[in-house]
Amino acid sequence: MVSQPPCCSNIVELLEWFDLPYQFVMILEHPSPCMDLNQFARLQNGRLTEAQTRGIMLQVIRAAHHCCERGVLHRDIKAQNLLINTNTMQVKLIDFGCGEVLKDTPYLQYSGTPAFRPPEWVMFKQYNGIPATVWGLGILMYNLLYGEYPFKAEHFIDMGQLKLIPPVSQDCFDLMMWCLELNPELRPTFQDLLQHEWFTDV
Repeated sequence: MVSQPPCCSNIVELLEWFDLPYQFVMILEHPSPCMDLNQFARLQNGRLTEAQTRGIMLQVIRAAHHCCERGVLHRDIKAQNLLINTNTMQVKLIDFGCGEVLKDTPYLQYSGTPAFRPPEWVMFKQYNGIPATVWGLGILMYNLLYGEYPFKAEHFIDMGQLKLIPPVSQDCFDLMMWCLELNPELRPTFQDLLQHEWFTDV
């Protein structure tokens, strides 16, 4: 569904697949040179600069938006599931193992990395796909900038307290906090993200 043309350059391309009696075989694009974004960050003392993070997040938002437009919810967008070409800084989303068909009704089971669980899941054990994805983008953004996850445990989420170590610009801070809005109805849309001043006023 995601790889039907026109494709998104920020998602690994499915080149061919085979439906065998007991398994599926998928042949995927393999960018070169590349490493996952977690490895890339470790080479830089675990933290990326704000400029690096801006370039990466713009590509990740485009990938997440494309998935949702195609009716697919990735559910595990994190540094380990993003490949970065170390020559061009192009980012590609991989690993749809937690993926699900996007629906309008709430999801009642969580699939993905625990550190990315949105507050609505923590408190009510349900979440809607796009607001939960936007929350995850906020977690990823924080992780790239600070080299750690913002909430040490689930019960810290509803306290809304974040430890911000290196200074970031006001636009960067505003966008991150908007993604990490506790109320899912108040989080930005993909269009809001792409039009945010952090990306446009550069």
